[in-house]
Amino acid sequence: MRLFPFGQKRRPLRWAVAVIRVYRGSLRKLLRDNSFILVVAAACVGAASGAIASLMILISETAHQYLFGLNAGERLSSALDLSPTQVIFIVTLGGVLVGATYLHQSRLRHVIVDPIEANALYGGRMSFRDSAFVALQSLLSSGFGLSLGIEGGFTQAAGAVGSKVGQFLNRRRHDVRMLVGAGCAGGIAGAFAAPFAGAAYGFELIVGSYTVATLSPVVAAAVAGHLASRLLVGHSYHIPLNPNGFGSDGYAILALFLGVACGLLSVGLMRCVTGVERIFRQSKMRDVFRPWAGGLLVGLMAIFVPHLLGSGHDAMALILNNEWPVKLLAVVLAGKIVASALSLGSGFRGGLFSTSLFLGAVTGAIAGNLGVMGGVVAPNDVAIISLVGMASFGAAVVGAPMAMALLAIEVTGDLTVVEPVLLGVLAATLTVRQVFGYSFATWRFHLRGEAILGGEDVGWARQTTARDLMRRDLNTVPITMSLADFCARFPVGSTKYVAVADQKAAYVGLLDVAALHVDQLNDDAGSTLEDLKSSLEHSNDWVMASTRFDMLVHLFEQRETERLIIVDNETSRHALGYITEAFALRRYRQELEARQREIFGN
Repeated sequence: MRLFPFGQKRRPLRWAVAVIRVYRGSLRKLLRDNSFILVVAAACVGAASGAIASLMILISETAHQYLFGLNAGERLSSALDLSPTQVIFIVTLGGVLVGATYLHQSRLRHVIVDPIEANALYGGRMSFRDSAFVALQSLLSSGFGLSLGIEGGFTQAAGAVGSKVGQFLNRRRHDVRMLVGAGCAGGIAGAFAAPFAGAAYGFELIVGSYTVATLSPVVAAAVAGHLASRLLVGHSYHIPLNPNGFGSDGYAILALFLGVACGLLSVGLMRCVTGVERIFRQSKMRDVFRPWAGGLLVGLMAIFVPHLLGSGHDAMALILNNEWPVKLLAVVLAGKIVASALSLGSGFRGGLFSTSLFLGAVTGAIAGNLGVMGGVVAPNDVAIISLVGMASFGAAVVGAPMAMALLAIEVTGDLTVVEPVLLGVLAATLTVRQVFGYSFATWRFHLRGEAILGGEDVGWARQTTARDLMRRDLNTVPITMSLADFCARFPVGSTKYVAVADQKAAYVGLLDVAALHVDQLNDDAGSTLEDLKSSLEHSNDWVMASTRFDMLVHLFEQRETERLIIVDNETSRHALGYITEAFALRRYRQELEARQREIFGN
């Protein structure tokens, strides 16, 4: 005999669906407003992001093993016996494959948005398809040995995961932005086994601010990303060091000078990238062929300096734990800067996160060796000076000083490096801000005409338009209307202003109702509004309905008026409404207060 007769098997499912329908509103409110749900969602996003980062790194390293014929346990940036022909062929083939992806990108009618731009301008909304495309390009670029890191790819994918989860849960704008930051935090934490650095990266670069309200979700995401990566990969990124009492006053001064040097070199790197892009743009070479040319040049350079290939993680470990001649270090430094600029400037995808760490380690090693020659530095402390350079260069390029300082501490497991690392990071950050004004991420936005200095939410002012703010109680009359009809329709006290439109219904100005009633006493009965055309006010004080809110505030001062008429477009100029300066400023204050409440969790 059946325990569940036919026709009754699906009753529990039907009951569950019925319960969900009854409590659907309460469930949506719970998912939207509950703080605990937000922390759980952030942890899930972080775990997924850590897994994505680990898998992409694992795929890239596996590709290196097979494509370049590396031995077991050997990494590309530390390999010395590579075949020159094989290197040129593989790196150029990577350029061909990445160039082929631009055939798809040429069909896109929009710019691909990265996590920083999404949080700054679009409330954290990202395209998952676009992000997967960027991740694929980064994977191809890194897997075929280009002189870039893969961080740009997995942070893009991680940010998109956070964005989609936030939108699925119907969270508010601030929560979606924070989940994007949580995704990036989980990715960095998983890739480097550094949850503190991952959380700081999410706060500094993606979310743009740190508050108690955002602490729990972002930290939960970073820890979850680290745990997911460790469970998946089973090992941690670690650099063993022997500090030998590093941290005296003399070394502190050296750390400051090293930070300044790293800041100046990072500016040179960023200039080189944009310079290479300009050269390729002026050459009129199609986007499809630029990675091919860039890959060929990088491959030719790698024949002489093989440490240029890859992100440089293992080469950095070699530098930190071995003595390299200064001349060789200088060649590697210059070559890596040029190779990275060629890789990014020719169209390969990736990031300068790992590259900046490698360049900083090389710069620090040069400074340490010069200090040993001058009798200022003990030979055993060269590795720690390299570590200071690593954090300083990374902070200058990436624009996340605390994340880089924490990363240096976590990958070494040694708290004695805190003082010199912080001093170097501080000096590098101030140098870049004073000399250049941008990190690499914000510099790229500046080149596209976007005035973004980080992940701070400035998009609400751009997404709010004059149409959203205008008052719609604006009466419009044709200019052919007689004065008698106008006075009959609009008696004194009915309204202050009335818009006048010409024969094509285009806005021509405002009439003061009270003043017109006074003037009408002395006018002929057959007069029309056209006879008072010279008396119209605010004839040129109009803006289009699509005008952004941040531009409206400046227009009041620029035109020296307290009222702007909103028209549909520049051609037809149909009056839709109006906005006053007092109302615009009041709305601005209200939005600022709303952002403050979101930030502090009130």
